[in-house]
Amino acid sequence: MRVSEFSVSLDMINRHYSEPNRNRYESKYYWEELYTLINAAGFGSIEIPFEPVWQFGGRSGVPLTPYCVNTKYGDLSAYRAFLQSCGISKVTAVTFDPSLFARNDQMGFYFGATKHFALQAIDFAAGLGAKYLVLSPSASIGRLTHYHPGLIANKAPFVEELSKVVAEIAAVAASKEVKLLLRPEYWSVLSLDETLDLVKASSGHLGIAFNAAHLHLADSDVLSFLEQHCDLIDYVQLSDTKHSSAASFKTDANPAFPSHNATQVFCDVGTGVLPLTSILTKLTSLKYSGHIVLCNHQTRDPNRALLRNRRFINQISPFAPEVHYV
Repeated sequence: MRVSEFSVSLDMINRHYSEPNRNRYESKYYWEELYTLINAAGFGSIEIPFEPVWQFGGRSGVPLTPYCVNTKYGDLSAYRAFLQSCGISKVTAVTFDPSLFARNDQMGFYFGATKHFALQAIDFAAGLGAKYLVLSPSASIGRLTHYHPGLIANKAPFVEELSKVVAEIAAVAASKEVKLLLRPEYWSVLSLDETLDLVKASSGHLGIAFNAAHLHLADSDVLSFLEQHCDLIDYVQLSDTKHSSAASFKTDANPAFPSHNATQVFCDVGTGVLPLTSILTKLTSLKYSGHIVLCNHQTRDPNRALLRNRRFINQISPFAPEVHYV
């Protein structure tokens, strides 16, 4: 694996809770400098989260929807050209989490909005030249059960409807040369086995996005998961955490920032307890040839996170690249 095969997720920017100057994170100039810093840290590709909240009155400087990109750059082609000028040659994937739509007791609204905006996310991915749309299988369990208290006791109708919606989204994605991937998450309504069953039943139309910290927090052995399900994995997100399990907070309203914890659940790649070097070794032995993205989920300090990522890559052997200073 060469350094060119590692990318960085823009999900590292904490768009909603950062202080003291949130306006900075919502401005075009902030992101435009960020691309150059990502490249200066030695990375030439990025992953972009699709967030429809930014077309509902948020500032258009956040380049996470076609609306915002078109407002600032004219169209997706012009935005891709700008990324190229900053040293970012590729968008590896677009990610989409439907938690925004768990906001009332109407399940029809949740599924309808999820499908509607997932189709927008597919267009966003296709326009950016990304091969994958990484979809969270469900909104977080805490948000959904707040509005639907009986959901877990009677989960079958939810899973059935979700299966239909996912199949429809996957079909549209395939028609636009984008593959839909499901990301098993510790806060999902779907269990790990239920997520795998959806993928296996799709006859190759769905894949798995492996996120190391999510699987670890869901009490899964990440190395065994790779060994057992490598044929289903199309995309790898290296993420990290200092927690051993999410059992005590996975049903919280905001499970990435539990109210009883002093800090957030995720930490910068290489600073937690995940066996990341072993994961990379296992991927090599399994002849994995897909993308590997470093996910510093909503870090407190993006610039420091990039340096930590660079240090992590430099320390990995035999994956450390040659570095030539001019």
